[in-house]
Amino acid sequence: MRKAALIRLGHFVLVVLLCLVLEWAVVSGSISRLVVSRPSEIFANLWDDLKTQELWSAIGMTVFEVLSALILSMLIGGVLGFALWRLRLLRQALEPLLVAFYSAPALLLYPFVMVYLNQGSATVITMAVIMGSIPIAINVAVGFASIAPIWSKVGHSMCATPLQLVFRIMVPAAIPIIATGFRLGVTFALITVISMEFLTYSGGLGRLISWRYFTFDMVGVYSSILLVLTLSMTINALLNAFENRIGRHWH
Repeated sequence: MRKAALIRLGHFVLVVLLCLVLEWAVVSGSISRLVVSRPSEIFANLWDDLKTQELWSAIGMTVFEVLSALILSMLIGGVLGFALWRLRLLRQALEPLLVAFYSAPALLLYPFVMVYLNQGSATVITMAVIMGSIPIAINVAVGFASIAPIWSKVGHSMCATPLQLVFRIMVPAAIPIIATGFRLGVTFALITVISMEFLTYSGGLGRLISWRYFTFDMVGVYSSILLVLTLSMTINALLNAFENRIGRHWH
């Protein structure tokens, strides 16, 4: 605990030092105000934004879309990954395609999705689910495939039911790899939501950043980006706490 506290303190000190250096660089004219805003202005603008209904509406929209995408990504990715593990022929057929699709820019699908779902949250969530579910599915399949066959034999020798075999033996053994897939899914789902909001101008923090960018409100752009970073860190912290809780429960 003391080591973890020291690490967090070190992170905080580093951020403060970077802010001070950036503040000096902008004030002294080493960096143009048109490119980077002063950290003091960014924090002040964010504080003012937090008092407005516009920002909270944007936060609510983004949180709704991110959580919806995460839940659907975990469900779809988990089921697909389990199917890829159980059905070897399906895995041999689909896994190369999923890996190739995963490495391609997701924005290529945006015009097709928008034709069927129109411009709005449905398009944003669908794109985020596509990008979030693929790494989850791949890591679930790889995690289950990496389990030594002896564990399955032990479960059968103890007369475990199929559900007990999966949730008491297979999942705990594969949880490190599965957790990596979940983290990747969370990261790509969040990135896709913000990117699609920015591109479609449909709502949320992405739309707010887009509006401020095109109206040359650079302080507002950076304060909105700071808010997105805070949201991302909060989601990752919650996911880390959930992962540790699940790990202690199964181990």
